[in-house]
This record gives sequence, structure tokens and C-alpha cells, in this order.
Amino acid sequence: MNNRCEGNCVSRRAVLLAAGATSLIALTASEAEAKIAQAAVKYQQEPKDGKQCDGCNFFIAPNACKQVDGEIVPTGYCLLWVKKAS
Repeated sequence: MNNRCEGNCVSRRAVLLAAGATSLIALTASEAEAKIAQAAVKYQQEPKDGKQCDGCNFFIAPNACKQVDGEIVPTGYCLLWVKKAS
């Protein structure tokens, strides 16, 4: 019995590589959806030094954030604060 393939064959290596790449893409997609816990970024419901969530690039009105998990008040603040682009 001859196990050699003639013509269009897919090697085991190619199959394993494709499976690994698919898993990596799925993992990356789920990580992109994950948000950081409020405690990890020292979220507080009061502004700090004139900076507050509704002036941050990551704030999503009325009460969410692209980076931080949970409900976010517009007057809040965290370590990830980035000035909203004009």
C-alpha cells in the first residue's frame, strides 16, 4: 500500500496549522470583546483633576465604556482616561 499522494494533497502539517490559526483567531475575537474590571482601572464615580468619563474617548453615552466593564457614570473617572478627539 502506497501512502504517497499524487496531485492535490493536503499535508497533516497544513491541517494542523490551519486548525491552530482558526483557534487563535477565535481567541483573539473573544479577547477583543472582554472588558477590564472597574477595580483594575480604579474607576470612581467622581471626576478627577477636571477629567471625567463623558470627556473620554472610550465613553459610550449614556452609561458605558469601550474598555471598562459595567455601568459607567458620565461624571466618573478611571486610569484609562483619554481626552475625546474633537
